[in-house]
Amino acid sequence: MVVCTDVGDAAREVAEYLSGFSYLWSTERDLQDGIWDILQRSGFAVQRELALTRRDRPDFTVDAGGFKIVVEVKIAGPLNTVLRQLGRYAEHPDVKGIVLASGKRTLLAGVPPLLHGKPIALALTAGRL
Repeated sequence: MVVCTDVGDAAREVAEYLSGFSYLWSTERDLQDGIWDILQRSGFAVQRELALTRRDRPDFTVDAGGFKIVVEVKIAGPLNTVLRQLGRYAEHPDVKGIVLASGKRTLLAGVPPLLHGKPIALALTAGRL
């Protein structure tokens, strides 16, 4: 893994790593399981469903270069709902960046590069059952 000097680089590194693999999935849980398998072999320190609060539990929390990056996996849903969820994560002071991972390009379209001043990187997780 590359040493990250800023949080934007850290989020992009995680997103690029995840985008470098093909995943077999038919449900969001399948895709989460595939990403979990990949992250465990990545060299990143990673946790699954670490609670930020009772309401906020991102799919993964990754330590990338000392920056806490959350990874949220989505395969469906309205963009405004996804952005609301990511916005809640971005409001947490410990969260330094966010990766939105999806097997659907249409879900990634329209995601801004920043939410509440925190960088968002996108990971297209190709493949499907």
